[in-house]
Amino acid sequence: MKLNTFLLLVSLIICNLSFAQEYKNPESAVFDPLANRYFVSNYGSGNIIQIDSTGVKTYFQKGFSKLLGMIIYNNVLYVVDNPETVRGFNISDGKPLMELKIEEAQFLNDITVDGSGFLYVTDSRGSVVYKINIANHTYSLFVKTISDDPNGIIYDKLNNRLLVCHFREKSQIDQINLEDSSISTIALTEFYNLDGITLDDLGNCYVSSWSKGSFSDGFKKEGIIFKYDNLFKQKPEIIYTGLLGPADIYFNVNKNELVVPLFLENNVMFLPLKKD
Repeated sequence: MKLNTFLLLVSLIICNLSFAQEYKNPESAVFDPLANRYFVSNYGSGNIIQIDSTGVKTYFQKGFSKLLGMIIYNNVLYVVDNPETVRGFNISDGKPLMELKIEEAQFLNDITVDGSGFLYVTDSRGSVVYKINIANHTYSLFVKTISDDPNGIIYDKLNNRLLVCHFREKSQIDQINLEDSSISTIALTEFYNLDGITLDDLGNCYVSSWSKGSFSDGFKKEGIIFKYDNLFKQKPEIIYTGLLGPADIYFNVNKNELVVPLFLENNVMFLPLKKD
């Protein structure tokens, strides 16, 4: 093989590998403090990319369906493999530890975990939240949501509740009491198409909104991130605007930054936050 031909082939291989490890509709992100890296799920490619401390991206897992919400618990990365499966991987070696199919599910979306080893997963089209027992890999229908299209979900340890937002017009934010499974609305908003919800170390709540639009008609670059105080007493504060498809946002307590997967921009934004 001639040198020029060889170099061209090497160049093509490198380009293909680089492209394969780029974001394709990134949806969720979580931080692994043990290895100082991020995991990012990609809805468009079915891959999980890991990003090391220098910004280098490599595969952690690949070849699945449409990956959405993620959470790390006891050194296991749990990820929603849409439409009906939840998977778990050892974060040290990538070994599969769980593959749970929820037969009734229509569109599993986001995931969170409480302090007792139970996962909770929203089903956007089914308008329910499922509860998963990690110990024996079983599940049950936990609650029927008040509104349609539940999307983001987060466990609020300080109040022993789940917070849920909805991908719809003028979406409310609901709370689910884990003591008795009761569900109620904690905040009414004027925002459209809420996707991600997360909490900082003080209990302040951050939510992402795609703003007006639909997948059939398209979305403008008008997505926002807004913030509620930990009691939901004050009006929400808009902290960032001009986003295209801000998805399942994540607060990194180690770095005091908000991670925003931009679903429609094929990018991930890392937003430093000021301490209150």
